[in-house]
Amino acid sequence: MMRKEDPNIQYLKYVIKNFDNFLTDVEYVYKKNYKIRDYEYILHKLNEKMIFMYIFHNKIEIVKKNENKFEVTVNLDNFLTIATMRRITKFVKTENKHYYNYLLSYYHGTWHFVFDNLIIPIRYNSRLIRLTIIKKPQKYYLTLPELEIKPLPDEKYGFPIIPNELYLYEINGKKVEKIIKHYKKKYKGMPYIIRIKLQNRKIEYAIYKFLVNKEIFKRYEEKMPPLVFRINNNEIPEHSWYFTNIYVPNLQAIRGGRFPSFNHTVIQDYDDDGVNQILLKLITISNNSFLCGVDYSNSLWCMRLPGFMYKYKIKSVYKVLYELDEKTKIFEF
Repeated sequence: MMRKEDPNIQYLKYVIKNFDNFLTDVEYVYKKNYKIRDYEYILHKLNEKMIFMYIFHNKIEIVKKNENKFEVTVNLDNFLTIATMRRITKFVKTENKHYYNYLLSYYHGTWHFVFDNLIIPIRYNSRLIRLTIIKKPQKYYLTLPELEIKPLPDEKYGFPIIPNELYLYEINGKKVEKIIKHYKKKYKGMPYIIRIKLQNRKIEYAIYKFLVNKEIFKRYEEKMPPLVFRINNNEIPEHSWYFTNIYVPNLQAIRGGRFPSFNHTVIQDYDDDGVNQILLKLITISNNSFLCGVDYSNSLWCMRLPGFMYKYKIKSVYKVLYELDEKTKIFEF
C-alpha cells in the first residue's frame, strides 16, 4: 500500500470535511516518531463508509452514516499519557471566536468536554465516547403569519466544530443542545472563569496588593471599575458576564515573552517554593492558562501552558510537565 504524508490528518474537522477524498489504497501518515518506530498519525480508509484513524497506535473509528452525518468512536482510556493527551485534545480542536479552543480537556484524573466557558466532566464509566457530528444542512422553517423563511437556530445543530459547517450533534446518543442547556441551568449560566473570580476575590486582592507594593503592578490610571456584572441578553449568554481588572503590569518589572492580557485574567491558584518565590496560575477569558512567578529580584515571569491544563492546580502542572512522582516535591526536580 502506498503511503502519503498529510499534516492535516491531525485534525478531526479536516478528516470529516475531506472524508470522500481519501483513497482506500493509500495510507495517509504524519509526523515520524522514532521512539515508537512509526508515524504518530496514520489514517486508513477501510471502505467508502469507514476510516480508521491511529494516534500513537490508538484507534479512532470514523463512520459515515450518510452525506451529512458522521459517527466518531474514541476510547479515552487509551489517551492517558502526556503525549497521547496532547494529541487527542489537538485532534478534536474546534474553530470559533476563541483562537485556542479544545473540545476535550483532562485534569485531576477526569476527562471533560469544553463548550466555550462551559466545562462538563465525563464520567469514568463513559470514557468510551461516541460523537455524532453533522454537516449543517440548508433547512428552513416558516413563521406565521407572514410565512417568512428563516434558517434553523444554530443551537439546534449542537456545538460548532466549524461554525456554519460542522457541528457536534450528539454525545453517546444524547443531544448536545440538551446537555448544554442542562448544565447551564445547573450552573445558572455563570461561566467557570467568573465563578473562580468570585471565589478567589479576596486572595486576588491580597496578591495584587503584594504585587503593587513590589512595584511589579500598578493601578490603571483611567476610570475602569473592577466590576463583574450581568447583561440581560438571553440570545448571547456567553456575553452576559464581563469583568475588568484595575491592575496592569509595570513593563520594566516583567521578563519573558508569553504574557496574558492582564486586564481579563483571573488568579486561579497560587503557591510558593518556601524560600523566595511565589507562583501564580492565571486563566483568561480565551480559555488560555499561564504559569507565572515572582522571583527574588522583584520581577515577574510567565509561560503559557498547554490547553488541557486549563483547570490544573500548580502542583498538577509541575507533576505533568516534569513527570514528578508523588514523593517528589515541586522544587526538587
